[in-house]
Amino acid sequence: MKEEKAQHKLILFLETLRIRVSQWVAKRSRWQLIGLAVGAPMTLLILLVSTMWVGTRLGWYGELPDQEELLAIENDQAAQIYATDGTLLGKYFVENRSSVPLDSISPYVVQALISTEDSRFFEHQGIDLRALGRVLWRSVLKRDRSGGGGSTISQQLAKNLYPRRNYRQFSLVKNKLREMAIAGRLESAYDKQELLQLYLNTVPFGENVYGIQVAAQRFFSLDAAQLGPEQAAVLIGLLKANTSYNPRLYPEASRQRRDVVLGLMARKNFLTVQEKDSLSGLELELQYKPESADQGLATYLRARMQVELEDFFSDFRGSDGRSFDLYRDGLRIYTTIDAKLQAMAEAAVADEMPDLQQGLARDWSGRREAPWEDDFQAYLANSDAYTSRQARGLTAEEIDADLRKSKSMNLYDGQSGQVVDTVMRPIDSLRHYYVMLHAGLLASEPNTGIVRAWVGGVDHRFAPYDHVGSRRQIGSTIKPLVYATALERGMLPCEYTPAERFTYADYNNYDPRNPDGQYEGVYSMKGGLAKSINTVAVNIAVRTGLDTVQELVNRLGIEQGVSPIPSLALGTAEANLLEMNQAYSAFASGGRRPDRLHYLDRIETANGDTLVVFKTPQEEFAFERVLDEETAKLTTFLMAHVVNSGTAARLRSRYGLTGALAGKTGTTQNQSDGWFVGFTPRLVVSSWVGASYPAVHFRSLSRGSATATALPIWGNFMRRVARDREVRQYTGGRFAELDEMTIALLQCPDYLEELPIEIDFADLLEREINPQTFIDIMERKPQRRNESDDHYMRRLERELRRIERQEDREKKRREFWSETLFGKKGDN
Repeated sequence: MKEEKAQHKLILFLETLRIRVSQWVAKRSRWQLIGLAVGAPMTLLILLVSTMWVGTRLGWYGELPDQEELLAIENDQAAQIYATDGTLLGKYFVENRSSVPLDSISPYVVQALISTEDSRFFEHQGIDLRALGRVLWRSVLKRDRSGGGGSTISQQLAKNLYPRRNYRQFSLVKNKLREMAIAGRLESAYDKQELLQLYLNTVPFGENVYGIQVAAQRFFSLDAAQLGPEQAAVLIGLLKANTSYNPRLYPEASRQRRDVVLGLMARKNFLTVQEKDSLSGLELELQYKPESADQGLATYLRARMQVELEDFFSDFRGSDGRSFDLYRDGLRIYTTIDAKLQAMAEAAVADEMPDLQQGLARDWSGRREAPWEDDFQAYLANSDAYTSRQARGLTAEEIDADLRKSKSMNLYDGQSGQVVDTVMRPIDSLRHYYVMLHAGLLASEPNTGIVRAWVGGVDHRFAPYDHVGSRRQIGSTIKPLVYATALERGMLPCEYTPAERFTYADYNNYDPRNPDGQYEGVYSMKGGLAKSINTVAVNIAVRTGLDTVQELVNRLGIEQGVSPIPSLALGTAEANLLEMNQAYSAFASGGRRPDRLHYLDRIETANGDTLVVFKTPQEEFAFERVLDEETAKLTTFLMAHVVNSGTAARLRSRYGLTGALAGKTGTTQNQSDGWFVGFTPRLVVSSWVGASYPAVHFRSLSRGSATATALPIWGNFMRRVARDREVRQYTGGRFAELDEMTIALLQCPDYLEELPIEIDFADLLEREINPQTFIDIMERKPQRRNESDDHYMRRLERELRRIERQEDREKKRREFWSETLFGKKGDN
């Protein structure tokens, strides 16, 4: 009953109100009613906006920045990494930005910006009331979007510097008012030129690109100062919609937007009509240059330095006590990398690796199952793909089924050297990368320890592990160290060692073998190293003393996992490219080596002030002498013979390399790893090829030996170096010359069918026979055609003894006549 009464009263009230309103309206004229319909909402709107404007100024929607804060604005800037010639190698950043002064920005950029975004920029003080009226009339009342927005450049800058917030009710209006307030303060803090500079260094262009300098480099491979009017129009056109007008993704839309901007520039008289028409007729031409941690030069070294620099800056303070952020402070990082050599090294790896990957596939093409299948299954069970599914609670059967569902993916194809889009089962993708070959190349100066090129793999995007630092068995590249030990212990270069197979009972019956199965004859040191005879190397190591060999290997910089066992002579110890370059630097620099390799030169602030300089090993330490100078020169001579007529001879024949070259190949068991470490007087270069897991290896020596894998990369690289005038100085030159006596001691055949009757060179030397005698004999009595090495050696020996007897007779005659004529013995 009560509810019915209440309902009746409400109906009565509403009806009374309707009648009174109708009577009030009936008494008003038509124009009064129109004015009321428009004025009331407008009055309410003005009151609302005015209230919010006051609230904005009072900080209701967040404190407004004061002038001191605005003047201290510093955009986050990417750290830039440079090569020695100033080539930009890459960046470290959160936002990819590089700030430049306004005078380093093309005037066409400013003209396009003014024409498109804020034609009255130089006339207003941050808020353009005329533009706001246009927006209200055309965009709001007439719903015509072609009139553009009302935000000035200063307001857009405020939006970029102080991103919008979510205020729930009237959020857009509150943000706009806040931007207007900040824009007014920006105009008070900066002049117009400074505002343009700040804006152009702040504005986003999409693709995580901030600022005009980075945008110019990304899309046109130019600096901002080099942009022409049509290029400036493309980039400024991007500001309307970063994705929709991206010239790489949507070239036609970008071209149309460019022409609109050019038209606006002509309307503002920045271009003539003829210039506008001519530029509009041009095709869109990009020189797109993406930037990321995975692209560009020296990606592997940049990744290594990133970790090291993060650690460095965690403790570093400037002279004023200031700390630095690697990713935000615009630091300039200078490396020792030579951009030319780096590009050549990367090109050499890219050239050779597809053929090697194809060779691996051909090597096993006739087998139903590769011998590493069990190892792959173990790898699969520990892979991220498997363990992540396991963590989601899938059973082994479910994981296997899921891994066998085909999916779209892109991957690096080692046989073509290209990134391909394909459809593949995840398990096949894992197998694909498991059998993929990798490579490493490191080039450094032997006399300074300075790194000039660093290649850690085939493609950092798909294979980020850096193989410059990867420790693998080094194979026969250790043999020069074994021979150097023997030379230091007094072994003569022409002392012959049999190649016969021998079992070392004291070392668990170790039984070294030669890959070709040949065990006949005897080899001089020169011949044994040139042909890389395993049994000879082990024999020399055991005779010299395995502890002594180990000590020298450690001294040359290979310290981990080196054991005094016979297999050490065949390179069962592990090392990385850094250690191999250090060790071989000792030979190239006369017995001294750097204690480390140097690749980080100095760091500057964004303003160009030097923050820290890293000393080279040469500056910080005197190079440690680790080898007798004569031993270093002799071992270099032996390694030069490896290049001239040994396992590395194709460097001369196939790659046409001339001048002083020395080095050694190294192939590990089952052809799992291929090495070549070689040097000129000015550059040491190590190259390595292998899969991530040693279980993956070549089947045949013809395809899998170091001569077929690592050496071609080395030869390809050095051939490029030799042909380029700017870096040719790293080739050529001469190794330190040997004295006449040493040269005489080296004049013996590499190989003999049997051990010769030994000539006691030491005894001859003690009797002061002129070393030129040895050279004269070999010139006077060269080896005859079809004369065996053994027969030739016996003939040389007879000649030496004949000379010895002749000199003895002459001595006795002098003594006889001296005593007879003068009553005393002649002088000796």
